Amino acid sequence: MPGLLLILCEAGTERFAAAIEVAAVTAALDRPVRVLLRGPLVRALGQPVVAKACDLLFELGADVAICQTAMAANGLSAADLPPGIEAHGMTGFLAGREDWQLLIL
Repeated sequence: MPGLLLILCEAGTERFAAAIEVAAVTAALDRPVRVLLRGPLVRALGQPVVAKACDLLFELGADVAICQTAMAANGLSAADLPPGIEAHGMTGFLAGREDWQLLIL
């Protein structure tokens, strides 16, 4: 069954909350979910709202990754990432998932 690819760029907004809800419902319906955090959202990794959202997604079996380009732009290394979040490039995140739904928020 095709999954959901979700690319998130900001935190703490109604759009962020809606995106997490869509991802959680999709995962709860036993569809695979992959989330890529990029852009300004990378600077919000330590905020409680982002940590809580990631924990929920992990509990539901979703994969959560952070954009390597955003990491470099914000001076982050792999050691700075919270447990469970992996670094990925955009190509690796999208590759082999051409039939998945893509949502960018």
